[in-house]
Amino acid sequence: MKTSDTHGNYSRIEKSTHIKGSIKTRSDIRIDGTMEGDIHTKGKLIIGKGASIKGDVACLNADIEGNFQGKLNAQDTLNLKSESVVIGEVTIGKLVVASGATFNAKCSMKNSTDNIKSLYDNSEKTA
Repeated sequence: MKTSDTHGNYSRIEKSTHIKGSIKTRSDIRIDGTMEGDIHTKGKLIIGKGASIKGDVACLNADIEGNFQGKLNAQDTLNLKSESVVIGEVTIGKLVVASGATFNAKCSMKNSTDNIKSLYDNSEKTA
């Protein structure tokens, strides 16, 4: 199921690129270079092999094959590939860790039933 409106397309930061600053997008984004700063996307974040991100990230899903250091909030799934290194603090819905991944982070998992309860809490009460 596609979760963003990009129809399979994504923005890409190439291997030879170094960014200091912030990125805000609605689409999926792939980082193959180096990033120091914050990333906010309503789509998927992909951190490629050899890539490095240091900062705060908010996304729907994240696939990490490179290095991440900082705070990560993935509303749905964090997928750590075998060569990934994650250091910091993460808040996620689901976690998938491949053998060989390094995960040194404080991890909080959101309870999916909390989302369901909040839907009912906002509903009108009848007798």
